[in-house]
Amino acid sequence: MCERMRRLLLIAGLLSVSGVVPASTLRQLSLDDMIRQSTVIVRGTVAPANTMYHGSLIFTHYLVQVTETYKGAVSGPTEIGVPGGVLKGAIQRFAGAPAFAAGQDYVLFLWTSKTGLTQVIGLSQGLFSIISTSGGPVTVVRAAATERMLNAAGEPVNDNDIQMSLSDLKTHIQTVLAGPTAQ
Repeated sequence: MCERMRRLLLIAGLLSVSGVVPASTLRQLSLDDMIRQSTVIVRGTVAPANTMYHGSLIFTHYLVQVTETYKGAVSGPTEIGVPGGVLKGAIQRFAGAPAFAAGQDYVLFLWTSKTGLTQVIGLSQGLFSIISTSGGPVTVVRAAATERMLNAAGEPVNDNDIQMSLSDLKTHIQTVLAGPTAQ
């Protein structure tokens, strides 16, 4: 999955030298896939840090102020890279890249490449907004991706919204990480 994602990002970057990539094709990841394939899963807020080239691709880097860790080990703020940005007059945008809102609380499913770059898994698929309402449970929400999406067999599929309580998500993460139970 990681190698295929890198190739898709490289192709998208080459097509977008200074513009918008009109469409991306994503491999659909189930919640269980994201849990298993993520290097770390954290809750936190995100702030822009800097923009830099990784080969011919521009990445905007963000610092995640981690408040909870659900998988993996994280100490202090974590830096993540998101494909796209503006650098020295060059603009690259990637359809499907996660977009962050200042002050928003998120659950982030992250993976780290062999080069050490940490990214949201499956582009925006691994980005869940946290919604707190007075008197109600804390909820996590991820809108369905609008980009072209293929299942593991390479067939086109439609993505679906995901919405659940944060406590249910944390329980589900721990259940998946524990693996199948012996009967």
